[in-house]
Amino acid sequence: MAVDPLLEAFHTLARARPEHPQVVSSARSSTVGEVDGLAAALAGALAPRRLAPGSLVGLAVPNGPGFLAAFLALRRLGVAALLFDWLTPDRELQRVARALGACGLLRTRSGWPGSAAEIGFTELADPSDPGLAALPAEVAVVKLTSGSTGAPRGILFSSQALLCDEQALARSMALGADERVFSGIPMSHSYGLTSVVVASLVRAWTIFVPGSVGPFESLDVARAEGVTFLPTVPAHLQAMLKLARPFPLPGSVRLVISAGAPLPPETAVRFRETYGMPVKVFYGASECGGIAFDREGSAGERGTLGTAVEGVRLTLQPTDGSERQEHGVVTVVSGAVGLGYFPDSDERLAGGRFTTSDLGTFRNGELVLLGRVDDLINVRGKKVNPREVEAVLSQLEGVEEAVVLGVPAPDGSGDMVRAVVATSQAELGYDSVVAWCRQRLAAHKVPRSVIRVETMPRSARGKLDRAVLRALQPERPGDA
Repeated sequence: MAVDPLLEAFHTLARARPEHPQVVSSARSSTVGEVDGLAAALAGALAPRRLAPGSLVGLAVPNGPGFLAAFLALRRLGVAALLFDWLTPDRELQRVARALGACGLLRTRSGWPGSAAEIGFTELADPSDPGLAALPAEVAVVKLTSGSTGAPRGILFSSQALLCDEQALARSMALGADERVFSGIPMSHSYGLTSVVVASLVRAWTIFVPGSVGPFESLDVARAEGVTFLPTVPAHLQAMLKLARPFPLPGSVRLVISAGAPLPPETAVRFRETYGMPVKVFYGASECGGIAFDREGSAGERGTLGTAVEGVRLTLQPTDGSERQEHGVVTVVSGAVGLGYFPDSDERLAGGRFTTSDLGTFRNGELVLLGRVDDLINVRGKKVNPREVEAVLSQLEGVEEAVVLGVPAPDGSGDMVRAVVATSQAELGYDSVVAWCRQRLAAHKVPRSVIRVETMPRSARGKLDRAVLRALQPERPGDA
């Protein structure tokens, strides 16, 4: 079996600095050597199960040394890790794992297992079953996503691609050895995998894992740990800024980045005014890792995403077949691009190239997103870009956040524009929203239904939960 470059880099770190604290919380800590020992013990416990190299095992473990050790144990055996959010219900875990041909599941409810025995293995099928996944030897990780049908599918990644992404981000973000990173984002998600897990395994980074206290109290505790790097999501930043007395950041923090969802410019401005430092936007995708980063620190306030991550070539693919390049679909070429989708391939992800679903343009050299190809709303044959309507709604007094989507018109004429508005003002309803839009938008772009909410529904990663948004019912129908 070929040597895994990520595993080899970790073993080099373990030999050089076994006593270095790798994961800490307010109550406990685990060294590089202890993580290495737990990984070795778990690999030994799994050996009798005859997990063949190239097989697939689900991994559902909370943030902590347990996640690192379980991932390393699978790499020792040459087995690919299918990454799950640890809060996923057992029935859903098994359904998705079986659909992708996994032979088993590694799961624990604690990120700090006392021994390998506390990380349970559930066998889903005999490892010799010919119907199970047989992945190329270089596949280390399978990230979960979904296809157009909603069926589960994975994205295949080699250790080399993960290392390429980590190194490119470290150079772009000026991150070095001995960083101390706050791990408030799940390690199982693409964002956390590269920004936290891989970086910790190959560099002398220490991960601070929040305990049972809330995220803001954890920031307070992190001050004593000397945290230097805070990767987060817009929803967490907005919640921090809504507090009457925002929790102070640890004075040691020198870099705060926001990813996972668009960062509203007003949030970026308020963060800088409150904390005296910028929040830098980071744009990436599960299929290819990092795409663009705000090196200078004010792109978020301008509504842009900065410039390409080091080693990434960004192009805009025209949507109409023309050669115009001012606007188009964001396309990425880099060494960090995944090997492909699984079990069914897709030409959008192949050969080191990923064609996203994001529409973009360049403004003074910086990437700006204009919405998604699949988000465009077809209103009686006319295309409506939701981002344009959202931008108009964001200027209406009392609107804290706005999301625009297309839904079936009640008369069966096709799609209509729906606006979901987050506001605390009871008087801000259908009539005022529609009146505002009528003065600023063409008639086919004006929302025909309006839903008022206190806060936008979001997933654990801070992304908008569009399934929930589509299921919401308007207070009253309208016909703009």
